[in-house]
Amino acid sequence: MSELLEHLAANVRRLRDVHGMSLSQLGEKSGVAKGTLFKVERAQTNANIETLQAIAQTFDIHVTELLSPPQAPAVEIMLDGEGEEITDEAAVGHVLRRQLVGAGTVEIHAKTFHHGKVQLSVSHGPGTREHVFIRTGSIRLGPLGQEVLVHAGTYVTYLADQSHRWQAEGGDCTLWIVHTFPRTTALKEVPAPENG
Repeated sequence: MSELLEHLAANVRRLRDVHGMSLSQLGEKSGVAKGTLFKVERAQTNANIETLQAIAQTFDIHVTELLSPPQAPAVEIMLDGEGEEITDEAAVGHVLRRQLVGAGTVEIHAKTFHHGKVQLSVSHGPGTREHVFIRTGSIRLGPLGQEVLVHAGTYVTYLADQSHRWQAEGGDCTLWIVHTFPRTTALKEVPAPENG
């Protein structure tokens, strides 16, 4: 039941935003009390069928659309500083995206490495690769013993299945890292249909 409440809450918030409608305006147009709508948008109440119908009619949609999982937008935007924080002593960073792609996972980080600080990263697992796009500054990076010094505007890639090092030189360095992780478990085999 809580999943349906979350879907309802997300859909009502999205529809209000799309129509440029405040909570009060939705209340006036639908006839549903603002306090009830407030609780609906926070998944804090089980809305009755009359409430669902009133909200759906206001947006000219079917009630089932209010309870369906929200659709991802066609274009997603992540602003600077948003995302899961991965800050430590050597760098400030955020995971911008983590997504299954084909037989593996892709993870995108935005990081700023601080001048003079060294960060050692352990292996991320067999077959893992890092793709690094240097935005500003310079950084020495790569597998231990094979580090290279690169500058703004450079793209670097290497296998990250062994320890690797990061050290900004000449000032802070901002960059994007795209990690690609292969699937760690075998795909489930589907038996072939029997001929009959």
